[in-house]
Order: sequence, then structure tokens, then C-alpha cells
Amino acid sequence: MLFLLFSLAFAGLLYLHFGLSHYAWTKLRGNASSELDMGYLRIEDYFGQSFRSKVRDWVKLPSAGNSTANLRVIDRGTEKIYIAGSSTYPNGRTENGVLILEGDFTCGVDCIFERELMVRGDCMIGAGTEAQAVAVDGSLIVGNNVKVRRWVDAGGDISLGDHAVVSSKVCSRKSILLANGASAASLFAPEILTEGRMETVAKLTVEQREVVMIPHAANMKDRGNNGYDPRRLYAMGGGTYLYNGNLKLTAPLHLRAPLVVRGSVETVRENLIEHDLKASGSIRVGELSVVRGNLISDENIEVGSDTFFQGILHAGGKMLLKNGVRGLEDTTPVVAHAGGILTVESNVVIHGKLSSGERVTAVSTPIAWLKAPQNG
Repeated sequence: MLFLLFSLAFAGLLYLHFGLSHYAWTKLRGNASSELDMGYLRIEDYFGQSFRSKVRDWVKLPSAGNSTANLRVIDRGTEKIYIAGSSTYPNGRTENGVLILEGDFTCGVDCIFERELMVRGDCMIGAGTEAQAVAVDGSLIVGNNVKVRRWVDAGGDISLGDHAVVSSKVCSRKSILLANGASAASLFAPEILTEGRMETVAKLTVEQREVVMIPHAANMKDRGNNGYDPRRLYAMGGGTYLYNGNLKLTAPLHLRAPLVVRGSVETVRENLIEHDLKASGSIRVGELSVVRGNLISDENIEVGSDTFFQGILHAGGKMLLKNGVRGLEDTTPVVAHAGGILTVESNVVIHGKLSSGERVTAVSTPIAWLKAPQNG
């Protein structure tokens, strides 16, 4: 009896610790939270959509007394909103309030927009201009050396000029063109491309060559002269394999199953990677390759010239997409993300998203920064 009373008393004290939480849960149960917009996690153009929603509410507010026939002013205390039709700003113009243009808009060089800019038509921003954020329903041309402190969103095509910088997202419902040195934290569009687009016919090697097939044939035991050692390959179950050590190949790779590499991977040209490839080191895929699986590296990823991929590229460090790379997928957008700088050379086309923990930047001249892994 005493034990039962003790148990009841202990349970009561325990409930007191969580009583308020239980009460709050019963009040909220079945109700959707109004504090969190979960669409933010799913919609790439969240910033643009959120701003447009605010604009729809702002234009319903009464006009200020200093409004004219050509310029409507809305006074929100510490903030002013200016609404006009099509307009052209001269060089060096500074705008302190939110600017909403119902038609097309053009500004000269070295202008400053301290608040958001909304254009219903097409927009052209002059070189050297600084802006807070830009939303355009039509097409947008961003001049050279323009700096946008937050995001850019357009319903039409976006062109980012030489060394234009966007600190956050760039989203378009059509396409984004990056000139030399243009950069952003993230880009999303049905088509992202760099200058110099040219569809060339791939020059494949005609002669018969040795191919490294992973998993290898059952009767293969000895290490060949191609950099692959079958004794380092282990079956992990579920159709996945583990390669223990760096994989530096001198013959094309045909990956026929998911592979995890404890080390770095370097391949020559004309590879066929049909499944996921994950490496604790860097991954370097040679030119003229086809990558149908995902590439995941704890360090760097380099994708060689004229390579086609249709999955996810994820690098913990830097990433380089070389000239002629194509990221295309019919059903879902492709994604390339780097924890460090993501560099994109000329003539690259991506259907989906490019993002970086630092910046995505386009370059017109080829670069080589990915250190080749040491075979071991």
C-alpha cells in the first residue's frame, strides 16, 4: 500500500514538471502554426513572392498629401513608398524609399536604391549601381559591377553583367545568364548558363581502350595497370560497395553500382557513372563523361569539360564546373552545391540550382585549382 502511494506521489510530482507543456499542447492540438511559413523551405523564390505579397497590401493604403498625377506617395511613418509608371533615372540618382514602377524602368550608372525596387515591366540597371533588393515581373539586365545587398527575382530572363554581385538568392522563371566575374550565393532557374554557349559535337576516342568496371568481374583478382586494385573493393550490402583507399584511374570508369571511396577519386575522360559515388576526399571526373548518379565529396569536386550530369553534386569544399558542362534533367531540377566557392567556366548550362556556402562565380578563362589525389 505504501509503495502504491509513493508511486502515485512520484507520478504527480513528475507530471508537475510537464503540466504547463501538456496544457499548451492540448490548446494547440489540431491547429496549424501561424508563426512559421513552411513554404520557405520548399520555394526557391520565397523572398520575391513574400515581397510581392507585401506590395499588394501596400498599394491599398491611402495616398499621402504630396502625391501627384504621375507619382503616388504612401507614407508609412519611417518608410515611404513611391508608385509611378514607366520611368528612367539619370546617373547617380539616389532613392531612399521603396520604389514601385507599373511599367518599364531604366536607371543610369552609379545609382543607389536604399530600399527595394519593384518593376512590373522590364528593367535595366546601370553599371556600378547599388540596390537593396530587386523584383521584376519582366526581364532584368543588371549592369557591370552592380551590387545587390539582398536578393534578385524576375519573371523573365535575368542577365548579370561582369563582376555583378548578389549577396543572396537570384531566381528567374526563365533563365539566368552569368557574365565573367558575376557571382551570387544561390541561383535557381529552368536554365542557368554562362557566356559563350556553344553546342559542340563531342570528340570521343575511337580506338578500343581498357575500361575499369566497378564492381569488377568475379574472376578478376590481380591489380592491373589502370590504377584499380580489386582487393580493395568490399561489398557493404544493399548493392553498395566500399573501396578502401584513393582511386586514381588511368582508364575510363564504368560505375555499375553505388560506391563509397575512403579517399579521393580521379578519373580520365569518357567515364560512365550510372550510380552514386561518394568519397571522403576529392572527386575529379574527366572530360566527356556521363554522370547519372549523384556525386558527393567531403572535400572538392571538379567536373571535366563537356560532361553531362543529371543528379546532385555536393562538395564539402570547392567545386569547379568546366567549360561545356551540362546539368540537365527532364523530371526534376539538378543541383550543384559547394560548401566553399563554386566556380563555373564559360559555356555551362544548368537546369536547376547552383548554390554555395560562400559564392557562385562565373569565369571566362579556364582555371585549375583542384589538387589531384595521390594514389594509395
